[in-house]
Amino acid sequence: MKVIVTILASLCIASMHAADFNIKSYGAKNDTTVLSTHALQQAIDACSAAGGGRVVVPAGIYKIGTIQLKSHVHLYLEQGATLYGSTRLEDYIPMKSDYLSLRTQTTTIQLIYADGVQDVSIDGLGTIDGRGRAFKKLSWNDEGITRPHLIRFIQSQDILVRGITLRNSGCWMQHYLACDRLNIDGIKVFNRNNYNNDALDIDGCHEVIVRGMIADSDDDGITLKSTSPRLCENVRISDCVVSSHCNAVKLGTETNGGFRYINISGIVVKPSYNQQEKFFGQWIGSSAISLEIVDGGVLENVNIADFTVEGTESPIFVRLGNRGRGYKTGQHIDHVGSIDGVRINNIQIRNAGSMGCSITGLPGYPVRNVWISNVSIHHKGGVKKDQLTEIADSIANEKAADYPEATMWGNLPAKGFFVRHARNVQFSNIHVSTVDEDVRPDFVEVDTEGWGDQGDGTYRNPVLNADFSDPDVIRVGNKFYMVASDFHFMGMQVLESDDMVNWRYISQIYRRFNEPGWDANLHYAGGSWAPSIRYYSGLFYVYFCTPDEGLYMSTASNPAGPWAPLHLVKRVAKWEDPCPFWDEDGQAYIGRSQHGAGPIIVHRMSADGKTLLDEGKTVYEGPIAEGTKFMKRNGWYYLIIPEGGVGTGWQTVLRARNIYGPYERRIVLEQGSTGVNGPHQGALVDAPDGSWWFYHFQETPVLGRVVHLQPARWEADWPVIGVDYDKNGIGEPVAAWKKPVSSVGTAGFQTCDDFNDALGLHWQWNHNPVDTHWNLTDRKGWLTLKAMPADSLKMVRNMLTQKVVGYQSESTTKVSIKGDSYAGLFCSGKLFCGVGLCKDGVFIEFGGQRKLIAKGSYQEVWFKVTNDCEQNHHLFYYSIDGEHYQPAGSAFAMSGGYWKGIRVGLFNYIPTGKTSAKSQTSSYAQFDYFNQKFAQ
Repeated sequence: MKVIVTILASLCIASMHAADFNIKSYGAKNDTTVLSTHALQQAIDACSAAGGGRVVVPAGIYKIGTIQLKSHVHLYLEQGATLYGSTRLEDYIPMKSDYLSLRTQTTTIQLIYADGVQDVSIDGLGTIDGRGRAFKKLSWNDEGITRPHLIRFIQSQDILVRGITLRNSGCWMQHYLACDRLNIDGIKVFNRNNYNNDALDIDGCHEVIVRGMIADSDDDGITLKSTSPRLCENVRISDCVVSSHCNAVKLGTETNGGFRYINISGIVVKPSYNQQEKFFGQWIGSSAISLEIVDGGVLENVNIADFTVEGTESPIFVRLGNRGRGYKTGQHIDHVGSIDGVRINNIQIRNAGSMGCSITGLPGYPVRNVWISNVSIHHKGGVKKDQLTEIADSIANEKAADYPEATMWGNLPAKGFFVRHARNVQFSNIHVSTVDEDVRPDFVEVDTEGWGDQGDGTYRNPVLNADFSDPDVIRVGNKFYMVASDFHFMGMQVLESDDMVNWRYISQIYRRFNEPGWDANLHYAGGSWAPSIRYYSGLFYVYFCTPDEGLYMSTASNPAGPWAPLHLVKRVAKWEDPCPFWDEDGQAYIGRSQHGAGPIIVHRMSADGKTLLDEGKTVYEGPIAEGTKFMKRNGWYYLIIPEGGVGTGWQTVLRARNIYGPYERRIVLEQGSTGVNGPHQGALVDAPDGSWWFYHFQETPVLGRVVHLQPARWEADWPVIGVDYDKNGIGEPVAAWKKPVSSVGTAGFQTCDDFNDALGLHWQWNHNPVDTHWNLTDRKGWLTLKAMPADSLKMVRNMLTQKVVGYQSESTTKVSIKGDSYAGLFCSGKLFCGVGLCKDGVFIEFGGQRKLIAKGSYQEVWFKVTNDCEQNHHLFYYSIDGEHYQPAGSAFAMSGGYWKGIRVGLFNYIPTGKTSAKSQTSSYAQFDYFNQKFAQ
């Protein structure tokens, strides 16, 4: 940066020795009734022809229209000199740059214009006044079209603007687009007489220094933009005083390229002395600091420090959105940008509004790596308890595509900082005070910790943030395989991983239960409980019990299938949690628990695993002992079992020299000081490098039982799991750790389907499917569900379901119907609710009660459900055009049910009482796609 200053200073010194070109010598008149545009332009042209120098505006008042600066021309305004812009549009020359950006699609008008020049300056102690009040706003984006900019430089280099006073532009005061080596030093700006009255706009510029500016603007103050793919890069802004009704310092809103290596410090933000009128924003200003990416760009390595702020409604605003506006006419950006690397330090804020500050990304697109320190916030406060519901309803709308504004949600859930969809946001020494008592906490964080692979060689728990109850995992070679309880959902899924953190579906073990009640949705909470997967003598084995039917098993030579038809090892009720074990001599055993739970019982078994050879022997009785897992190491038999109950228990390990005991007992994992309740029931697994790891679930009220991974090791032939934080000899769960196996990138967990091929393995039917009533062939690329009678969603046959993944997710589909179908999108747990289409219009259903909310005859409708499982806030939407969605009913709360977390999926049925043979055969629904996007 010092090099830039030295170069620009040298240029100015050199210009002092070049010739001066006084505009009066070319006919300029000290008279605002006379137009001096031609005289000033002649002086500029003559200066340029002479190889450069100063064009001098002596003391006096001069009226001009558009002038064009040229290379090596230094416009100098003496003290007492004022250039007034003409108030007639005819005196402005429409200009069209060949540089393509959002703001150069058409011709534009400006008072002082330069395109493709080098070594220019506007200097002195004079004034340039655009008299912008004369120009009326005719349309939303008419700035520069019917209302002139005061200064506009495009793709130019080595620019100095120093000392002058700039007043009253028709729109933006200064726009520097795609310029290099720009220095703005000690200028004064007053721009408070029209719409879009920004003080300074730096757009896609490199190597910029702004220092000592005093600015008072109606619209944004110091603004960095990116209206083309060119980033603002290497920018230093310091020692300025800014007043604004909108954003005092703002990076945004146009953000096609973005911002990198930005340093802003020593800024005073205060309300204007002139409060006679307001075109935009808030009387005390909208924000002091706004950092925004909404058009696919990047924001990286931004440092903000040493601000003194008086007023502003929401002083600090960091926003990653998805407006997706391109820089070409009609262009839409199809990707979300990023914010990664922001430091905000030493900010003193007084007399602010009550809204609070916010740092927000989007589901699946978090703001990353933000450090905020030494911030004092003082505001009026006053939010009362009865306002919290209204605040929650407002913030529930993500407003992903909306114009980003610090005040976009009104009062926020926190009186200090509301943080949502963010990773690694760190606060240090933050003080919040209010004039009036305020019930809100200082901080509210939603979806801030993340989960799974962090992309930096570490992971955060849970590694699978979805309902994989009672997980069991084994390693075979360099691959890891997982199964989990699926209860009444068909098709127990097998997952595979290369690194123990990122998982993918590879097969389903069965499709149906040929048992009574499974064709009539009568076994909620039944089905597969706590399976075990093992590998022995070239075969993969999976065992599980159902509470009503018995002990089942299946085998496969390849875990990707095919799996053998289910084999009923023993018809028996109320057994649970089986695990097979083959000893070194080939003798097979199976351990199990009893519904209730406990005791632990061991049976001998045939070598093929299909037959029990005895009635079993009880080897251990403990407090709710279940989830049996067998292993053998160093001559010790180990039973690895959970105890104490799902949400309140712990992990126990038993060991003995004989498989029938007697067993020693040790608790190896407990909740302790952590927030991970009931950490137990899982699998102890070794990695190829010899390290050990333990999988377990954590019960959550909405998502269900999510999967955690803990580091483990062996001491004196006992496993040690997690970290013993309180030194009581029992491990506790870790929040984050180094990945067990190094891998590049993160696996995409399957949740979407375009229905072009076979159904994805992430889909599961609710109870037995009716294969005659669904297909992917009637309409290519669409799923067809044929209707059958049901009295409510809970009893719908052929309901296609999948797990809700992540703390925040959004699921969408497009449906068309025929006949008497009631079809659409559902969300289920303990409660069954949905939004759908029938021949009368759009309806919603909650707890078996249907309500028509939009009458009409629609060919097709788009549906969406947003699931916020941290706030337990869920909402259906519908759309007639696939772009504009409106809420379908009110937000609702959910909870897991029937041993499972919440789910989403597709349904079609005919309400009981409206059925006939004809309507059943002619009623069907077709779904174009299903997309579930989730935050990680």
